[in-house]
Amino acid sequence: MTDARVARVSALHRVRTVAVVLVALVLHLAAQAGMYLSTAGFSLGRFRDYFVHDQLGYLAIVKNFSEGEFAAVEPDTETGAISYPRMYYEVIGIIARLTGWDPIVAWNVCGLAVQLALVGLLAAILIGVSRRWWVGLLAPVPFMLGTFSTYTVADWYTPLESHALIWGPFALLHTLNGETVSLSIAAICLLVLALLWLRPARPVTRVLLTTLICLVLGGLANVQTYSFIAAVYLLAFGLATWIILRGRHIVLAVLSAALIPVVFLLGPTVAETGGQLPTLVFGLLPAVPGMIALIVRSRGVVLLYCVAVVLGAAPQVVGTVNGIVTGDPFLAYRVESNSKLGVPFDIGMISGLALIVPLAVILVAAIMRRRPVWGAYAVGGALAWTLVATNDVWGANAEPYRLYMDVFFMLAATIVPVLVMVFAGLWNARTADAPAADAAPVTLHTGRHAVIRPRRARGTASRWVVIVAAPLVIGVAAVSLTDWWVFSRSDVAAALMVTDTPKDLAATELALQSAQEHPDALIMVDFCIDPRVLKVTSGVPIAYYHLGMAWPTEYDAVATIVSSRLGGNLDRDAAITANATQVLTDSECGDFWNERYAADLEEQASLPYTQPDGSTGTITLWSLRQ
Repeated sequence: MTDARVARVSALHRVRTVAVVLVALVLHLAAQAGMYLSTAGFSLGRFRDYFVHDQLGYLAIVKNFSEGEFAAVEPDTETGAISYPRMYYEVIGIIARLTGWDPIVAWNVCGLAVQLALVGLLAAILIGVSRRWWVGLLAPVPFMLGTFSTYTVADWYTPLESHALIWGPFALLHTLNGETVSLSIAAICLLVLALLWLRPARPVTRVLLTTLICLVLGGLANVQTYSFIAAVYLLAFGLATWIILRGRHIVLAVLSAALIPVVFLLGPTVAETGGQLPTLVFGLLPAVPGMIALIVRSRGVVLLYCVAVVLGAAPQVVGTVNGIVTGDPFLAYRVESNSKLGVPFDIGMISGLALIVPLAVILVAAIMRRRPVWGAYAVGGALAWTLVATNDVWGANAEPYRLYMDVFFMLAATIVPVLVMVFAGLWNARTADAPAADAAPVTLHTGRHAVIRPRRARGTASRWVVIVAAPLVIGVAAVSLTDWWVFSRSDVAAALMVTDTPKDLAATELALQSAQEHPDALIMVDFCIDPRVLKVTSGVPIAYYHLGMAWPTEYDAVATIVSSRLGGNLDRDAAITANATQVLTDSECGDFWNERYAADLEEQASLPYTQPDGSTGTITLWSLRQ
């Protein structure tokens, strides 16, 4: 083939690869956001009305940063302190400030952009691994896998005890919050690490890029704790398993296996003595023998990568430890509130079938072909998944259902390239025990002599494994997609919040007026005005807080205000204690605060509104007499 023809073929391959990647991105958008195309008023300025309570709390951080409020405070009242991992929300808040975007637009654009980066990378890797352009079109599929909830509970998710739920990656991605971004970045890091170490590369390049990637992985602790923990467990157990399998270290394998029950036996004691964070570190104990062997084999280089992870995570870890040492009541509440969030064994097994089946196939292939990398992926992934999903049993009690779903996501994001390599390796495998018809001798000329050896034929057993396993894996995955299908057609998946109605605009305008005249005062609202929405539309301090994120300085008083409002009442004493001396009411609200608390309220301003459905009302700003 001439150089010119080689250049044309290479250029055609690049063009085709780019085209397939673009198609994969469009398919992902269609799968994850296509339901909005039929929703009236859809735009990037609309917030997804999907388990929205927590999301509005995160959006409050984005709003504060978009307006230059950079203090580490509870985001609704802008008082107290916050130790919640929030780096991503701060970053997109700054992006909104620099670009002039509405925080909701920044939320939607940045969240989708990170997802698309992961899907595009996965598509390109699949094309490269398989050497088939069409395989790249499979990139969106792992994020559509389900948990068979449609068949077990007739819905797209499986409810557990308390508020815990189990659902597929598609539902995790739907929020576009810090968890989805952290999981996507973690998966990108794992895929890039695999490219670095499974393909030829200069040693210096490997060390520098691996150190940088480990720093990014550590930094995810400042974005979303559980995705960081899931990534660390996957890497630690995967690498430890690889070094044991590669060196056939029987002693290390036995020691590591023996340390698993030690975690379950001593973990509760560690938790009682040291708390949740040390217990999560203790859960890595079975990976320690393999990691030590890997550090020794690398002459300490792997230790550098571990240090990079620790440095990246340091800001969040130090802040959390400091809060624990100083007796932060919010952090104590967070630990105590994590109860009945475990994943029952039967539900975990059924929900994970779309990944458990291919993991079993990869393990069988690893044994057949003696491939330590394949075995490390299967065994290490299974161990990490099992340990994080049962952390309530061995003492850490760190929302095991969330960690179960996070590991599910990262395995789903990385398993297809592994399966492609496994099936290709099995299909092309050769064996010395060839049938006579396929074993024609081959002559090898080595200098003056000719050596005749029997031809190695393709392994019939390996091909039969592919013939049986591939349809099984594809079939199980296809059946699990029913969850995504039901979800994509549900009302909750297509619901959008409208935060710019005439009523919202009137409340926002009066809230801004109040903040200008009384910058240190919090604003209370009656039952008909949503304080969470008012916060993200106006950005002013609101007498509200998100229980699981941070607590305001006057926690008890603000908590009383919140609970009283839910009952339709205004607690004057709590309001004065919290400095919540500004009040917004809606004339159409049945609470009638303007009448019931006339002696306590002094009218400051009012604005009428007319809703799209023709209903009218008036938003009134009051000052609380002291």
